[in-house]
Formats: sequence, structure tokens, C-alpha cells
Amino acid sequence: MLAVLESRMARIVIVSSSPLLADGLAAALRSVPDWDVHLGRAEDDADAWVLPGDELVVRSAQGAVAQLSADAGAGRLRAAVGAVLEGLSVRESPWGSGAPEHEPLTPRELEVFELLGKGLSNREIGGLLGISAHTAKYHVAQILAKVGAATRAEAVHEGLRSGLIGL
Repeated sequence: MLAVLESRMARIVIVSSSPLLADGLAAALRSVPDWDVHLGRAEDDADAWVLPGDELVVRSAQGAVAQLSADAGAGRLRAAVGAVLEGLSVRESPWGSGAPEHEPLTPRELEVFELLGKGLSNREIGGLLGISAHTAKYHVAQILAKVGAATRAEAVHEGLRSGLIGL
């Protein structure tokens, strides 16, 4: 039964009041062999719907949602549709549409930020990086200032949101 589901073409419906926009989106998606792309309405039966507007929204029948900037390219659109078809919800990173919202972090600060995201103390960060706990504390303070956070937890939240650090 699973093999039958995997081989079934995914039905994608483009919902737009602009025929020109809808045709462009459909053309970008028709290059994927296992996708059956149509122009239609939000009420139409589908595995996913593409809804252009102020931002580009992709919704799956399972409830996954992707949000992209309105000027997202074809590759990003295909990736977003593929993600929601797999049940993943995604939101385009702010890095994709312009400059960072804060002063850039140094390579060392990025190393410290990753360890901060793992919940390590200044002493543990220093031990792993071969620096003193005081130097680690300095780097943490710089990170908090640059990302506009008052606490370590706020900084980690911002780092995850902006894509500076991963889980």
C-alpha cells in the first residue's frame, strides 16, 4: 500500500486571480516529474495549494505551511512545495531577502553561539574552545549585544529564528 502512495503524482493547485502570475508559478512547478500542477481554486481537491499574495504561501492537505517572500525564485518555490508535501512547515529565512538585521558576528562568536545554543556554560564553552571562561563570557556578551537579546535564552531564540545557529 505504501508503494502505491509513493508512486502517485502529487496534485498541486495554483490559486491566483492573476492568470499571468498563475501561469508563471505553474511553469516553475511543472518541471518536477511527480507533480500534477493545475490552476484552480482553494476549494479544489489537492495535495497542496500555492497562494500568491503579499507573500507566497504553500499549504498542504495535511496542514503543513510554507511562507516565502513574494519574489522567491523557482528553486525556493519547488523546495517549499516539496517540504509541505512531506509534512514540513517552513518559513523563509530573513537572510534570503536582504541584509542581516544586526551587526555580523565574528567566526569565533559564531562558534561560541553554537555552543551557547547547546546550553553550555561559559566555563564549558571556554574549555571546548581552549579559551578562558572570562573570554567566553566576553564573547557571549558581544553576541547578546549584536542580536539585541537581554538573556542567553533570547539570544538562542534569535539565533535559531535567523538561521545563525542550528539545533
